[in-house]
Amino acid sequence: MQTDQHFPLPARISSGWRIGIVHSLYYPDIVSKLVAGAQAVFKEAGLAPGNVRTYAAPGSFEIPLIGAALIASKEVDALIALGVIVEGETHHAALIAGEAARAIMDLQVRHRLPFAFEILYVREPEQARARTNRGAEAARAVLHALAQIEPLHP
Repeated sequence: MQTDQHFPLPARISSGWRIGIVHSLYYPDIVSKLVAGAQAVFKEAGLAPGNVRTYAAPGSFEIPLIGAALIASKEVDALIALGVIVEGETHHAALIAGEAARAIMDLQVRHRLPFAFEILYVREPEQARARTNRGAEAARAVLHALAQIEPLHP
């Protein structure tokens, strides 16, 4: 079931905003669609093509680490986390999903830098395939967040 929360782009967008899309290498057929959806929104919004960069993480657990490094380098104004975690027979997947979410929220709040979370935690890959629009939703979310907080930063 594909949910479509297609809300409009914010009224104010800077073509100079620098966005990092950090994605997991697991389930590349699904994750590539999430990434493509995010990139399409940034193109529609008029962001300079060189200002939207992708960064591969070995897995979803490493996404916050790469995000933290990008924040420290001051190379990004916002980040998006994209990945797929499929529940297995143990609680390992739940631990990965929960800790990735916590770390991303911590980074976002500590650094006042939007870090959209679309790491899909599902029972089976088909559920993630039905939600590939979430990359586009994440892109819209960071654009709205940047439009709100950028005037607060000199």
